[in-house]
Amino acid sequence: MITGSKKELLNLIKKMGVVSIDDCSEKTNLAKTTLREHFLQLERDGYIKREYLRSGPGRPLLRFKLTRKGHKLFPAYESDLMKNLLQFLKQRGNEDLIEEFFRSYWNKRYEKATLLIDDIPDDQIEERLNLLTDLLEDDGFMPDVKYDDQTGNYTIRECNCPFYDIIDETRLPCKLEEEFFKKLFQTKIKRTTFIAEGDFSCTYCHDEDSQE
Repeated sequence: MITGSKKELLNLIKKMGVVSIDDCSEKTNLAKTTLREHFLQLERDGYIKREYLRSGPGRPLLRFKLTRKGHKLFPAYESDLMKNLLQFLKQRGNEDLIEEFFRSYWNKRYEKATLLIDDIPDDQIEERLNLLTDLLEDDGFMPDVKYDDQTGNYTIRECNCPFYDIIDETRLPCKLEEEFFKKLFQTKIKRTTFIAEGDFSCTYCHDEDSQE
């Protein structure tokens, strides 16, 4: 089990997508020598990998991001058994049963969320978002929610996908997650980044001007 400052680094990479040693030095209390040692160990263990970003003359910038093994360290509901079950049902033409299951699951999430926020007036969006953040945190999505009280716009960023392997078999969780936010806030919400397509997070943006 990874604990302590190495776990802190992995959490930071998960939230930021890619990081440099300078990024981590600014956001932690760790010395650069310690950071380099941690990165080397995490890289040797297969949890992170390096990439180089060239932006003009000089040496390219060294950055690190999680590998698939690294992503698997974070909360996930799926298991090999669940993935095998989906494959089994698909091979036997039971896609309708798969959809029924996931819709039932998301309906329960919606009911749980509405119980939390129903007592909060519609115009108190920030307080509603705070409660939603707690729910997403409990569900393992590692949320980063931003609200602009001047414009009424907000962004919901999920840094972790608890269904990371399941989406190899079905994109229903992705579709239903987007419907979940639209239904919960009765607004037009646009997904601007998508883990299933290689992004570091799933990001949902709301623009007050587009409200239904």
